[in-house]
Amino acid sequence: MKRLAATFACILSGVVAAYAEEAALAKIVAPAVVVPLPPPLWGGVYVGLNAGWGFGGSNDVPTFGTSIYDWAAGALGMPFGFSSPYVTGLARLEQSGFVGGAQLGYNHLWSPNILLGVETDIDGAIIRGSGSSQGFAGAVDADDLLHLQTGVASTRAGLSWLGSLRGRLGYVVAPSLLVYGTGGLAYGGGFANVFTYGAHWHPLDPIGHPDNPVTPNWGNYSDTRTGWIAGGGFEFMFAPRWSLKVEGLYYDLGSATLSTSPSAVINPEAPGSIAILNIATTRVKYDGAIARFGVDYHFGWVDPPPVVAKY
Repeated sequence: MKRLAATFACILSGVVAAYAEEAALAKIVAPAVVVPLPPPLWGGVYVGLNAGWGFGGSNDVPTFGTSIYDWAAGALGMPFGFSSPYVTGLARLEQSGFVGGAQLGYNHLWSPNILLGVETDIDGAIIRGSGSSQGFAGAVDADDLLHLQTGVASTRAGLSWLGSLRGRLGYVVAPSLLVYGTGGLAYGGGFANVFTYGAHWHPLDPIGHPDNPVTPNWGNYSDTRTGWIAGGGFEFMFAPRWSLKVEGLYYDLGSATLSTSPSAVINPEAPGSIAILNIATTRVKYDGAIARFGVDYHFGWVDPPPVVAKY
């Protein structure tokens, strides 16, 4: 009997010990691993450089001739300003060229995926083009003498620099990839110059009336233009604090009109006397597209927190 009691007591003590060990193991807390969120790569101030190519949008440049004095019309019975279309025409400039400069901006993460920002940039530009047009005019005077005048208007125009102040709205596709749209104020240095020359003659003249010399004339324009700019692009964070972006932009700085100095048609029968005075007026539009890439350094980079395990 005593032996049976001892055996039972041994078994019972083993069961109690096993239960106590299992309870002790249950109290061990599994390691708590803190998984960090992706670091806020895009927030804060950044500065960078950019370079690309610009293309003119409205490359067709019209020129119109206007008479401001016409002795020949009154003296010879012809319509006033009959010779003015001699420089009227449409030149195609095909503007294009290099752009490059620097930008400064600030990004704010409105949410983990939505970015609001502002950016300003200033670029030197060699966006320019040149072209020419030819006009023709003619009339018959009271003596049935045919007067013909033709001329060429040569135009050169473009931008010497371009800047902008733009808002940015972006979406963080991945921690290191941002797509965005942008738009705002644009300003730049527009220039243009026009040079015209021509000839005035009398075909089939029975008495050999001498040709009339036509003096060349020119006009210049240079001023700061303002307008708007819009576009979009994507930006990739390729290293801590460094990103590469590619973007396309369209700008419109309006149009400018310039007039030349007066061009004189000289009366050969009275050397030094002026028979007609014409001016040429040219209208140039400053708009176009830019494709460029840029590299930015982000001061707002935050390193991800370390992994912390608790026991």
